[in-house]
Amino acid sequence: MDKIKLALGTLSSQKREYLDEVLKDIGIEADVLPVEVESGVSDQPMTSDEAKQGSINRAKGALEKASDYDRGLGIEIGYHPVEADKYEIFCWATIADREGLCISQRSHGFMMPEFHQDKLRQGLDLGEHAREYFKLDTDPVTQYVAEIIRGRKPFITEAVKYAFIFYMKKGEF
Repeated sequence: MDKIKLALGTLSSQKREYLDEVLKDIGIEADVLPVEVESGVSDQPMTSDEAKQGSINRAKGALEKASDYDRGLGIEIGYHPVEADKYEIFCWATIADREGLCISQRSHGFMMPEFHQDKLRQGLDLGEHAREYFKLDTDPVTQYVAEIIRGRKPFITEAVKYAFIFYMKKGEF
């Protein structure tokens, strides 16, 4: 497979790092260009549909800004109510290309601990409070949960892997 030219719809070094891991894991060589684009949705999407739209907007926006690149990737974390006042965290990733193909894939959802549920119900930005959860308990499981919510790695890498698999092997699905 030839090296792809991929415009990444964010300047986040964390998302870039996770993308590099995914590309290596599935054997794709890429020239990646991080591009600052707007998601066109709220800073903290509160439905799956809103987060998906944000990933689509980022992928298409990155492609528009990087005229020498043939694909754009958008990544958007979101929260979605699954029960009365109970939210899960997840990620949508979208790959868009110059032929008009746009493939979106969602990660698994993870029910947020009550600490985070409370912040979401209050309309607070989780990013500003995620580190507080680390201080609640030194239990290894609490620390692990705190890290996956703060770093969001399992959600981002899963959605990005699925998007690439479905995009690169689109004729098989």
